[in-house]
Amino acid sequence: MARLLKSTCLPPALWPACVGALAVLYAAVGDGAWTRRSAIAWMIGSWGARLAVQASYAPTAELPRLTSYVQLLTASVLFSLPALWASRNPAPSLSALEIAAAVVWVVAFAGETAADRQRLRFISNREHEGLPCRSEIWRHLPAAHAWFETLLWTAVALFALASPWGWIACACVPARVYLLTRRC
Repeated sequence: MARLLKSTCLPPALWPACVGALAVLYAAVGDGAWTRRSAIAWMIGSWGARLAVQASYAPTAELPRLTSYVQLLTASVLFSLPALWASRNPAPSLSALEIAAAVVWVVAFAGETAADRQRLRFISNREHEGLPCRSEIWRHLPAAHAWFETLLWTAVALFALASPWGWIACACVPARVYLLTRRC
């Protein structure tokens, strides 16, 4: 049993995949309004799928290095909480806060995707081996992925904030910043 709970290092793609899968599951079985369930499933599910695929081919330092299944379970449940609260919100239409949060999420997701593609293109060039990416977005934001990731989770937390108990989702933002800055 102890061997199941402790591992050397879990694949980095596992964490975002689990978070995204839980968000989609909560939205599928939730009893809230379908528009809200669809929006939050899309937001967290597409984030998880994108990072899981990217981490499978080109692992990045921004993904947490989880060393046990207990850490994986804890992180997955914590970061899927915004989907749980939003999926249970029965309000028939999206609030202005949710719409604004969705717009911010689109900007953050697009920015994070662009930043990651630029960095992958940069590091794929053998001439840049060992050098930090300082081109395009990275010229203006040296930690572009981290900035957009923080903005993305802020948008997700704001989206959940419009739901009962959604304030708990605000814990995702400092937790994600901690995981982005923590070095194992």
